[in-house]
Amino acid sequence: MVITPLRAARDDRAERKKSDDYVPFAVRFRAWWDGVEPGALVKDGQPGGIRRNKLIVVDSPELRGDGTETRAELKYRLWSRLYGEGFSFPGGQEGTTELLKRIGLKKSGHFLDLAAGIGGATRLAALQFGATVMGLESDLELAEMGMKLSVIRGLEARVPISTYDPATIELPESAYDVMLIRDGFFAMDDRERLLRQMHRALARDGKIVLNGLMRAPGASAIADNPAKVSESPHQNAIPWTLAEFDMECLAEGLRITLFMDLTDSHRKVLLDGWNNFSSTLTRGSLDRPFVDILMGEAEIVKNRIAAINAGALRFCHVELTRAAG
Repeated sequence: MVITPLRAARDDRAERKKSDDYVPFAVRFRAWWDGVEPGALVKDGQPGGIRRNKLIVVDSPELRGDGTETRAELKYRLWSRLYGEGFSFPGGQEGTTELLKRIGLKKSGHFLDLAAGIGGATRLAALQFGATVMGLESDLELAEMGMKLSVIRGLEARVPISTYDPATIELPESAYDVMLIRDGFFAMDDRERLLRQMHRALARDGKIVLNGLMRAPGASAIADNPAKVSESPHQNAIPWTLAEFDMECLAEGLRITLFMDLTDSHRKVLLDGWNNFSSTLTRGSLDRPFVDILMGEAEIVKNRIAAINAGALRFCHVELTRAAG
């Protein structure tokens, strides 16, 4: 009898499932996420004595992808499952709608999103709020993916998404009523310069909205590696504290008009989203490139939650306007 390679792979997989060191990826991921031994999550009736598997790998050699998807396409696939189709930030459409309502975005307003990701908030600002929008994203691949999604929806003229470099960008003077950066500004390498550019581009009676991680008062460097809580190449500096940020704002002629500590709700959104996601993992959706992206994103989120739980980071919402005079 001739055994084909496919059958051999299936037979090998069947043998591994009979042994005491096989745990499906979904179980291994959930155990890693919860910080427990994989054996603690094995269903009744499966073999006990599971050996700890620190390296999470795909269950099947046939589910490793052909390498044709870009990093941005893989992230889009992951984020769509985590946050909803077209969104790249925790909270998805519901959280973004709440944010845009909170900041008072108006139909007649000109809106600039300086952390557009794949464009979810920018498209929502245009379609649901009627604002005139521009989306900018410092990650070239994500910007291209965001523009592709706008083109697919016939919104290439109404919701443009393009890339920029915070170190060189020159924003037009008094052009925007609302400027938004979600998740990352307080640890950007070129945040002082970007703050200066946003001040320049701020329309009369306009506002700058920053939504992200700040260093807690008295906290030192985030485990000496703040980049562990973000993937962006522009977010490698030590995050500002509120006092440091306030001092920089005053130096640039800006003042804080609203500050909210949203740490508890941010942590809950992260935990709920990833707990729900881990409970829906299926073997058929797990190719090798997707798993690599998944694990990279999950590790960043775990590090973020750990830093928040340790009291080193706070998630804050800040609104700025021009200082009087």
